[in-house]
Amino acid sequence: MARLSEGALGRARSFDVDVYVAARADALAILNSALLGGEHTQLFKVTESYRPGAEGREKTEQLIRTLYSLLRDLMFLGSGTPELMHNTDIQSQLTRLAESADFGWIATASEQLAEVERGMRRNLLRSLSLDALGLALEKTA
Repeated sequence: MARLSEGALGRARSFDVDVYVAARADALAILNSALLGGEHTQLFKVTESYRPGAEGREKTEQLIRTLYSLLRDLMFLGSGTPELMHNTDIQSQLTRLAESADFGWIATASEQLAEVERGMRRNLLRSLSLDALGLALEKTA
């Protein structure tokens, strides 16, 4: 909890593990689709659940924060510093993803994620923005 809250006591006290784990599962589906390629059915099932409205906005904001956290962990794995990871309970999954994610890809993914954040401020369709993110990040062989 301390790692996921980045050491912030107030954030740790109000941290909802269930919400985070659900967002992380969605974030992993996006990263798996982007890095491991193949079928996009799971990606579209995940992004379809991000609807308009206040609840959808909160859910999307949590997903974006979680994606940034996972990207940071991929960077730590790629740089040989796994002890700095926040999502230590899924290290094996992230290690598998890190094999396909070089620093250039992680930088591009962060930029694309920032674009999704900007799109949310312009009220773009969330599910479509997330689909586009997943497809834009897809690694080609």
